[in-house]
Amino acid sequence: MARDVRTICPYCGVGCGLLASVEGDRLLQLRGDPGHPANLGKLCLKGALAGQTLDVPSRLRLALVRGADGVLAAVSSAQAVAVAAARLARIRDEHGGGAIGFYLSGQLTTESQYLAGKLARGYLRTNHVDSNSRLCMASAATAMKRSLGADGPPVSYADIERADTFLFLGSNAADCHPVTFDRVMRQVKRTGGCALVVDPRRTRTAAAATLHLALRPGTDLALLHAWLKILREEGRLDRDYIARATEGWEALEALLEGISLEETARTCGIEERLLRRSAAMIGDARGLISFWAMGVNQSLRGTVTSCAIINLHLATGHIQRPGSGPFSLTGQPNAMGGRDAGYLSHLLPGSRTIASAAHRREIEALWGLPEGTILAAPGHDTRAMFEALERGELKALWILGTNPAASLPDLSRVRSALRAAELVIVQDAYFPTETTAHAHVVLPAAVNLEQHGTFTNSERRVSLLEPVAPPPGDARPDWWWLREIGLALGAEALRELSSAAAIYDDFARTTAGQANDQSGLSHARLHAEGPLAWPCAAGADPVPLHGDRRFATPTGKARFWATPHEVLAEEESPDGDYPLLLTTGRVANQWHTRTKTGTVARLNRLAPEPYLEMHPDDVAALGLEAGQPVSIRSRRGLAHSVVRPSEDTPAGLCFMPMHWNELWAEGASVNEVTSPEGDPISKQPALKCCAVRVEARPRRG
Repeated sequence: MARDVRTICPYCGVGCGLLASVEGDRLLQLRGDPGHPANLGKLCLKGALAGQTLDVPSRLRLALVRGADGVLAAVSSAQAVAVAAARLARIRDEHGGGAIGFYLSGQLTTESQYLAGKLARGYLRTNHVDSNSRLCMASAATAMKRSLGADGPPVSYADIERADTFLFLGSNAADCHPVTFDRVMRQVKRTGGCALVVDPRRTRTAAAATLHLALRPGTDLALLHAWLKILREEGRLDRDYIARATEGWEALEALLEGISLEETARTCGIEERLLRRSAAMIGDARGLISFWAMGVNQSLRGTVTSCAIINLHLATGHIQRPGSGPFSLTGQPNAMGGRDAGYLSHLLPGSRTIASAAHRREIEALWGLPEGTILAAPGHDTRAMFEALERGELKALWILGTNPAASLPDLSRVRSALRAAELVIVQDAYFPTETTAHAHVVLPAAVNLEQHGTFTNSERRVSLLEPVAPPPGDARPDWWWLREIGLALGAEALRELSSAAAIYDDFARTTAGQANDQSGLSHARLHAEGPLAWPCAAGADPVPLHGDRRFATPTGKARFWATPHEVLAEEESPDGDYPLLLTTGRVANQWHTRTKTGTVARLNRLAPEPYLEMHPDDVAALGLEAGQPVSIRSRRGLAHSVVRPSEDTPAGLCFMPMHWNELWAEGASVNEVTSPEGDPISKQPALKCCAVRVEARPRRG
């Protein structure tokens, strides 16, 4: 007899609830969960077809170990655990725990993310733990911490129905977060409100906007300052809120004094009248929600631009009240849970930082470790980790649930680093990937539809995953492999953490009294009550988002940040050798590096192959034509694609999706050419903008 099981979509950070009809071990159907507040039953096509990614030929069913002949061969789970543990122990004993790094994923459960950090920092004594959130959310998270004192948007998806004005900056939400975007557009239509979209390209999001500002790449910060200047001149700031709930306004107001709207219009490449018209839309808002994503985060100014978005809300009072707030859109389903668990190199669980001696002592006490066990120096961020691997400082890298040999910038350096490693352990649900080509040990992982665990979505809502199908072969949850190898390494304290529920309880107690308090949550409570948002202390209900509460800063007040817009030394600009700017992003019907979505025939028909989108004038100037094979060369490397002319991409700019990589064709990845330079505060790579030249290649056949 069929039964319904609740779980969560494995794609973007909206964390859409799924209802799975299950009979025995067989998944019959997936549909949206109308009771989940993030999606109210709606699903994108990828989510609706997620069941088709389970029983596919590319699922990894057995562990693999690379032999002396260089070939990966299948072994038992016990053999794989023994080999991985022995090689890690040798490296730890010869070089110290600091020779070992972990690279995690926002697609892992919170339980796996937490256990990886506990094993690394508490028992192997390495702080070199980072994740692919460094590519996605580092700038937004850093900004929320700097401005509001805590990493967590002060707004929820339910606020969409209370707002009338929506701002999208550097976000093609129609393709990347379609459930949320459709919800926004229904609200715009219902209220007669407006959607203001800031993006150099005319994306599907921009095409649906009330007003689209096609500003020059990298000028969002200048635009945000100009809006504040106009609103200040027109007396449309909330001076009472600024005085009561914020600090640092004086420095920002002084910065605004020196801004010229005429000069800003030239900098941004838009008319001054559009500056004023868009500012008026913000000033007229009864409820304002600002959504931003990778177009802001993946830039050299990601953190300060994110702070400027928050500035806009603080100055207008569109925060801490229903229907208003800054809302960064997360790219992965559990990036928030990972940050809660401390899976970036400067973090510890419960919104703590490694740099704080008090925080280290708190975690040591909670984990039953001697004082001084956790090292004082923060670990390597992602870029630094791969650089350390390349020069031999790191000897081993354990990669879980992500594909850095396709997703990181400057891929030739990434491949060089992986080749230099003495030990690369890769846990993945699919094989082969670009990264498994460099692995010495490959461990088969269960996907979220095959396990218990939790995901925390981008509105801080914790949802329970329950299995809808068994994992194939020897595939196991990521935490299981971590625990087994940890026990083999002598970390006996992990023995009692024998289930996802037990691991979650261990994690939740580390958050007690913190900004992201989840000590009142458990698998049992989430099963009984459904998804719940933090903060939620033991013995309490979740704290309401709205109302005048102290911010989690030392003074209890939110902070303005005043950073002028300026051209940075590391910023790539077109020149005679590299006359075009290249940007990158997602398409609606593929996901990350296609290990999942590339297995679904319908999605492949809708998005069948890579392309380079260029303005027709640029295509003609280079003597190219539609479908022409081309080379894309930057100061770092060479990629290959085919031309797709489109007036949606302005002259001087070109766009290449991120999904197709080396397994598709040599040079297919845009990351062959992207820059590893990053935001100096968050260390997030500036993947969105690099200078390139485009040249014709011979057609095949």
